[in-house]
Amino acid sequence: MSTAVDKLTDENQPGQVSQQAPHPLLKALFDNWEEPKYQVPSQQSKDVTLEFGDEGRSLEEVRFLQTTRPSQFDDEDELVQFKDTLEQFEEVLMPLGGFLKRFNEQLANLSKELESLKTKATALSSNLDRERELEQKYSPMVGDLAIPPEVVREIYNGEVNKSWCEVLNVIEDKRLIYEKYTEEHHMELVAPLKQLLEALNKKALERIKMFVVSKIKKLRVVGTPSQVVQSELLGAKEAFNYLQKQEPSLALELKQAYIYTMRWYYKAYFHRYVSSLAKLHLQLYEKSALIGGVQSYFHTQQTEYTIGKRSSIVTAEDPTVMPAQIAEHNPAKSCVEVGFRSFNLALCDNASVEFLFMSEFFGENVNALLEQILDPTYQLGSAYTKSLITNSYDIFGVLIMIRLSQSLIFELQKRRIPAVEDYLNLQMILLWPRFQQLVDANCENLKRAASKSSAITMISTSAPHPLTIQFTNLIYGFHQLTHKETQTTQEPLSQSIQRLRNDYEQVMTKLSKNTKQAELFLYTNYAHVLSVLTECESSTERDHFQVLVSAFEPS
Repeated sequence: MSTAVDKLTDENQPGQVSQQAPHPLLKALFDNWEEPKYQVPSQQSKDVTLEFGDEGRSLEEVRFLQTTRPSQFDDEDELVQFKDTLEQFEEVLMPLGGFLKRFNEQLANLSKELESLKTKATALSSNLDRERELEQKYSPMVGDLAIPPEVVREIYNGEVNKSWCEVLNVIEDKRLIYEKYTEEHHMELVAPLKQLLEALNKKALERIKMFVVSKIKKLRVVGTPSQVVQSELLGAKEAFNYLQKQEPSLALELKQAYIYTMRWYYKAYFHRYVSSLAKLHLQLYEKSALIGGVQSYFHTQQTEYTIGKRSSIVTAEDPTVMPAQIAEHNPAKSCVEVGFRSFNLALCDNASVEFLFMSEFFGENVNALLEQILDPTYQLGSAYTKSLITNSYDIFGVLIMIRLSQSLIFELQKRRIPAVEDYLNLQMILLWPRFQQLVDANCENLKRAASKSSAITMISTSAPHPLTIQFTNLIYGFHQLTHKETQTTQEPLSQSIQRLRNDYEQVMTKLSKNTKQAELFLYTNYAHVLSVLTECESSTERDHFQVLVSAFEPS
């Protein structure tokens, strides 16, 4: 007899057993269900067969219905309903079962893939460890030997400037490293790289040479500011230092080329400047400016030879010089010291700039190089100074130029540029002898004037003699140009003042003999000198004339 499970799971096809296995869930529900024990029906129940024996029922079903009590049909209805419910659940759960089956298959495949990935990961980890060991072992060597591509590109195509010079340090470092590896018998590694490094070195030297040559050629163009070119060269000074180490002979040739170029540059520049200064309208002083000259007797406020405000140029803090255009078109009268100051101040400023540039760029024998560059310019300066003082009796102008030279020397000593000091000392050698000549001319002219009748006729006891006025102007001007830092008894000025004073006193004594009031005459003249010298600071002459005034003061 078929079980209830078999009956509930057939496909409503009488007489055939379902080939489909029951769903596991249904099987689990009926595993513990017991079939009812039915009794064999009697003959009295044959009529029941007529009621339920419809066509289409199997014999087993008929027998089952005949042995079933009527009360059991209620339970069967419930089971049919339950079967329907289970079929509904089965329809719902069947797709879920397929999904779970596929999920299990995918999970199995994923598990296999994870196993494969785990194997691969283990292999990769092992390879990574080996690569890390190799990297730790060989990366220092690769870093030492390899030349970065950007270094090669910069050497060949980069602009020569400060950043380009930093690439030269890489080449120098690589050279030292290659020498180290060569000493350690790694010739097979270093040989090809040394060839590449040598090629880079040659290219770098070539580019440095072309850079310096281009700047030197630029200096030879008239009107090019040297400071601009020097600034560009200083931007690549490390490149020239590199050239000096690698190719000293080539560096020396470039240095000589620069020196000859700047020698020509400054000579041409200052030649044009001297030509412009020569067009200044100078205030000329002839022999009439000497003591006892024509001005002594017919002078006016305009023609009187005095120091005036000329001494202020010595202490002026204005660092500017007269531009060439102004010098050429200035209609005003100028004294000799104006052009002298402009030329020598411009020379000192340019020499200072050149000295600082060469100290930073070349770094050695700068004074000798500067003197070699400026020697033609020094000659121009000396010739210009000679043109100013020759045939001129402007003794104040000569002394002012001496003081200007001394001031420039003091400034150059602060800057520590001895090469230009030598030039200014040569200027002093030109100026001091000319000053002495003018002092001699004043002394001689003073003596000659005392012998003239015109000097005797101008003797007066109420007013100073014209010779006294001019002598006082001269001595006062000398004191205005005497400063504490330059005042010394060994300086020619001190001796010249003393000589003029002695000759003046002799002349006054000689003239006093031509008047009955000799002491009053002398007192009047000496008092005038003292009143003017009172404006000066501590002065030996002032104390001396104070004694004379006291000696001849009327009682």
